[in-house]
Amino acid sequence: ISRSEIERVKGNPRSKARRTKPVGLDAISGRNKLLGSVTDLRFEGLLVQVTIDVGGQEITSIITSDAARALGLRAGVPVYALIKATEVMVIRG
Repeated sequence: ISRSEIERVKGNPRSKARRTKPVGLDAISGRNKLLGSVTDLRFEGLLVQVTIDVGGQEITSIITSDAARALGLRAGVPVYALIKATEVMVIRG
């Protein structure tokens, strides 16, 4: 079977016409996206400790103060905890 026939049947991944650019949360490579809400913020200089309730479980992340302000974080705000390797990223939900 020719290579072109295999690509035709399974859909050529190189075909630019078939590619769609991911948007929003799909554009982020983190695979574990957990929706929760902020329960506590502790500002200490340049950093903030963010505690997130995800289904009754707490996740804590350290982010910059600038990021916390830009996201408008405060208790009760819905956010996503994005877990990738050893990092927990926070995105407002």
